[in-house]
Amino acid sequence: MEALLPLGVPLEAAQAVAHTVEERLKGEGQLAVPPRVLRKVFLEEVARALGEGVADRLSRQTLPFEEILVLQGRKRRPFSKGLLARSLEEAGFSLKEAHDLAKEVEGFLRQEGVRQISARRLEEVVAQVVGRALGKGARRRYLQRQAFAGELFVEEESGEPRMPFSKGILAQSLMGIGFSPERAYQLAREMEKALRQEGRKVIRRNELRERVYQALLKEAGEEVARRYLLLRSLRRSARPVHILIGGVTGVGKSVLASALAYRLGITHIVPSDAVREVFRASLSQDLLPTLHLSTFEAWKALLPDLGGEESHEERVMRGFLDQVARVAVGLRAIQERSALEGTSIVLEGVHVVPRYLDHPYRERVLTVPMLVVLQDEKLHRDRFLLRDWETAHARPQEKYLTHFAEIRLIQEHLLRWAQEEGIPVIPGEDLDEAVEKALEVLVAYLEAHGSREAARA
Repeated sequence: MEALLPLGVPLEAAQAVAHTVEERLKGEGQLAVPPRVLRKVFLEEVARALGEGVADRLSRQTLPFEEILVLQGRKRRPFSKGLLARSLEEAGFSLKEAHDLAKEVEGFLRQEGVRQISARRLEEVVAQVVGRALGKGARRRYLQRQAFAGELFVEEESGEPRMPFSKGILAQSLMGIGFSPERAYQLAREMEKALRQEGRKVIRRNELRERVYQALLKEAGEEVARRYLLLRSLRRSARPVHILIGGVTGVGKSVLASALAYRLGITHIVPSDAVREVFRASLSQDLLPTLHLSTFEAWKALLPDLGGEESHEERVMRGFLDQVARVAVGLRAIQERSALEGTSIVLEGVHVVPRYLDHPYRERVLTVPMLVVLQDEKLHRDRFLLRDWETAHARPQEKYLTHFAEIRLIQEHLLRWAQEEGIPVIPGEDLDEAVEKALEVLVAYLEAHGSREAARA
């Protein structure tokens, strides 16, 4: 589907082709499919369903499931968006800019049908993309990134290319353990100053991490220092983390998701509302009426209870869970793909109800669920007023306040389920406290996971 949608193929048609390819491979008994075989089958089915013209355009591309190799001397390594994004961050680009640019570079290479590329040519392509997107100054900054970094490099244990030392990235990792931006940048500057005074040109990643750990022990204590090591191990781990943030509208889920993702270096945030919008575009209101209303209104689209004894509370929750079950299909698909690709993600939204989000690849990821709750009703009402003002009335408060009782009712049920299932509850009254609590939850899950792994060993 990733290959088809950029060509203007409608979503339904792309889904149909993908399904046909999958069924054909299953029918042929293919349990493991080499990329060249998948390419052949895919192009044949595209030609059959969408015409030779579309198949011809695709045949000149490097498809999303095919590897692009970067050549550097005698070495070959797979092209990595993550590695490229990291080098762009080192050149001073924001996290979002770096990942957007890396995605654009990959798109260009695939559209051009590149299967292998020299490191020097790749740098030229990146510079061109940066220049087109952000101007000549940004292009120059990328090409001169080593000079910007002051010739102090961090070397990976795995033999990956050296990366310039970055105060920004170190500060970001410190913000991930709860430091304020000012405090994080101060410690990062002190670390850089100490390395330069020693005349260091290169430092191993593990040594840098140990030095930061020792500095944190002195400044913030053992608990904070241990949290730093745990979260660093998470970022370098082969096992991705899936953070599931649930909660009703207006409690601060999206803000918490963004804050956590930034601190942890997770670039994929998936709002469940976005998944619902995709389904709404694909499935008509006549087919699934509950999907085309807000979760707190979905009960209005239900058929009457034949028994006639259903209470309003039961009807509200039946409508809510009907929509949750529909959207969970898409959320589970995202989880499965991310698990297979080894990608960390943050899922957030009212549809993020853990009991609906089990999937067959759960053992490949560390799943960390949490529920954001706003107990203060007045503050909850005020959030809708603030949202109305911030969105220039695109999300009018009246809609939410009219159904405030239903929203609070859904929260009561979510809270009870969380307590029954041992899911951590995050108070939503204060963002800083919510982030701190969420980090504590994540660290606790990491420690528990580490203990389980040690027991298995």
